[in-house]
Amino acid sequence: MKRFLFICICLYGSVPRSSAQLYQHRIDSLQRLLDKATSDTTRIRLMGDLSSAWFNMGKPAVARELSMRALQLSRQVPDPYYQALAHYRLGYVYAMQFINDSAIAQYDSARQILATDSTSIAYRSLYVKCNNNLAFTYANEEHMEKAMELLIGTLPVVASLKDTFVYAVALHNVSAGLTEMEQYKRAYAYSQQDLYFIQRAGKPEEIAESFLSTALLMFYMDSLDRTKRYLDTAAWQLQKVGKTSLWGRFYGLQTRYYVETKQLPAAEKSLHLGLEELKAYDRRSNQYDVYTAQKELLEAKGDYAGAYKASEKLLAMSQEDGLSSFTLNSLEALALFSRKMGKAEEAYTWLEKYKAVKDSVDKKQMALKINEMEMSFQASQKEQQILMLQDRARLQRYLLWGACAILALTVLFFLYVIRQRKIRMSQQIRVIDQQRQVEITDALLKGEERERARLARDLHDGLGGTLAGLKLNLGRIAQSSEEQQPALQQVAEQLGGSVQELRRIARNMMPESLLKLGLEPALKDLCESMLTPPLQVVFNTFNIQQDIPSRIQTMIYRMVQELLHNAARHSGATKILLQCSQEAAVFFITVEDNGKGFDTASPPSGGIGLASVRSRVELLKGRMQIDSGENGTVINIELYVTDSYRG
Repeated sequence: MKRFLFICICLYGSVPRSSAQLYQHRIDSLQRLLDKATSDTTRIRLMGDLSSAWFNMGKPAVARELSMRALQLSRQVPDPYYQALAHYRLGYVYAMQFINDSAIAQYDSARQILATDSTSIAYRSLYVKCNNNLAFTYANEEHMEKAMELLIGTLPVVASLKDTFVYAVALHNVSAGLTEMEQYKRAYAYSQQDLYFIQRAGKPEEIAESFLSTALLMFYMDSLDRTKRYLDTAAWQLQKVGKTSLWGRFYGLQTRYYVETKQLPAAEKSLHLGLEELKAYDRRSNQYDVYTAQKELLEAKGDYAGAYKASEKLLAMSQEDGLSSFTLNSLEALALFSRKMGKAEEAYTWLEKYKAVKDSVDKKQMALKINEMEMSFQASQKEQQILMLQDRARLQRYLLWGACAILALTVLFFLYVIRQRKIRMSQQIRVIDQQRQVEITDALLKGEERERARLARDLHDGLGGTLAGLKLNLGRIAQSSEEQQPALQQVAEQLGGSVQELRRIARNMMPESLLKLGLEPALKDLCESMLTPPLQVVFNTFNIQQDIPSRIQTMIYRMVQELLHNAARHSGATKILLQCSQEAAVFFITVEDNGKGFDTASPPSGGIGLASVRSRVELLKGRMQIDSGENGTVINIELYVTDSYRG
């Protein structure tokens, strides 16, 4: 059974009650975010996430309907990336249902769109995912050579993304494909790299998956000692996870190991555990693993009738799934067990069926190769024709113009060189000016933040402490002088209010929650601090990472702070919605209010604040979009929040 990892994690088959509750909770959360989403790009991303969640809940029809809605909406978005994302999500739903032709069509559509921009990290990352899952689909169609060509050809692009987990998945899939093609030595090299990287970036369940695949490879290479070692490591990782569908695969492979090492009682115990796991997780790949182990154990015990029945199960499944390799193995096993039971005529019948299927598979593979050769030949012929026409036209041109053409080309060449030199110089000057402007802006922002931090510290620790001390002294005097106690008590209360106001100003200048707890808690505190009886502030977040550099967190906080204050002061709004989310290295901010709006070409009073926000957006190589009218204002910001993405 092929062991490709999908770059879109899923469960297959039934979902246990505890997992179903978790998925239902995630579906409810995503649906709430979708209902509140204001931009089409956000809706497309959330629809894709909802589609995957519904599929994992065993609702493929709902998943497909959501993916199609996302695809239809993506055609209205200017950025083609979101249309490619929608194609990718729909292809995933088709592939996991083994509707391979439709899956291939969706992935090819996504790849054609993504191939138009090879510089964008987001485009390259999605292109890699499409290639990986397309290879999985080709493998289901028994086109292993095509699948391996895609996987190995994509490795340099995956490495350039510097995403350790995705690179480990790509290595795992290459190793799995080579194992399926019985190229074990080549598969071993890739599997060792997979183990190296997955242990640094993967979760226990993902690490266990890689160790199980390597254990199977060692089993095929007759290295039983290493098979045992990798199985033990996989079990250790699975114990960290608890309940998971991988236990079925583990027990299936462990049973085969015990059979091979003649430990039949241990094999029977392991097989029993594997059959129990099938009751909780009827994952198709687990069925292949456990029934294959059952067949080998019964054969080792001499129970050929039982082994025959297990082979019949495997044959029925492989014919239903269209897996010709398993079909051939099952037919061959049925012929063997029939012969051992003394049923020579039945064994001959199974061998005849084996030969018919083998011929059909060979013809299919040959037809694919012939088709590829024809396409290559036709492309080569067209290239030769184009070259011949170009050579003939070039020769005619040279004969017609002769020396005059050469002279004219020489003059034009020098003019071109001079012009290009001027263009390059002007471009270099612009680049230097832009870099200098960015450096100046960055320095000003850093200086502003340092000054804010210093003033906040001085106000809080210096003047704040002094005023607090005065309040305490006034309190003592008021207690000792009953005649002046009311007046002094009033002064003390006014002074206490001043201390609170001073501390509020200090927090606004440099909030402690941002320094101690991070961006998300700080933004939450900011929203809560702005709540008033006439003004409601709603804050939604999704997938904000903790590893954003602190300097960038501060810049994001200042931008949000400025936008919220502008909305509260100038729009007359009664409700403000703030949404913050993160996908990989891209951070999304949406601020929406129901106020009176403003002229985006010349904002009346928030111009300086918006200019500050724009300068921070430009510094982070992001983009900002403002949509304002009588019904309110929507501001969307996209930022790159890691230094590697911003160059």
